[in-house]
Amino acid sequence: MMTSVKSGKQEKGGSSNRHFWLDIGLVVFLVVIFLIPFALIIAVSGPEPYHIVAGNPVKNAAQAVGITINSENDTQWNVPGAMGGKRFVLSDSQGNIVTIETQAFDSAESRDAMINTYNSNKIGKGKPVGDLIIVGQHLIYITPANNPLIKEISQELKKYRSI
Repeated sequence: MMTSVKSGKQEKGGSSNRHFWLDIGLVVFLVVIFLIPFALIIAVSGPEPYHIVAGNPVKNAAQAVGITINSENDTQWNVPGAMGGKRFVLSDSQGNIVTIETQAFDSAESRDAMINTYNSNKIGKGKPVGDLIIVGQHLIYITPANNPLIKEISQELKKYRSI
């Protein structure tokens, strides 16, 4: 610690040192305040555990809600681990139409790799506009994203998710 003598009084030169540590403490505090919410979101909202869902959850959910299945076709996504799925065109009594594709995956790793690939693209640059829902071994892609049918069928699909 530095001391100096001015007009017979002794002063301590640690004032700038104290400000330095206060600044460091403030920066650490702000970083922690911004990181805690992200850590909580990551901890609370983990990925859907991989589990086998019997049957086709979209078909079962549509029938349970009373949505009409206009067409149903087999589909195969060209990605590793994809085991095949269905493409549905659904409609309700108000005339809302939605296209839903499902794809089953052979493992959690291949399913999660597809989710990461989907999320890494920007809309318009390889990422189509739609909603991706995870139910067990299935990825369910719904388009268009703002269709009222999504809310109806999503509520029913939640019953197939693991707790």
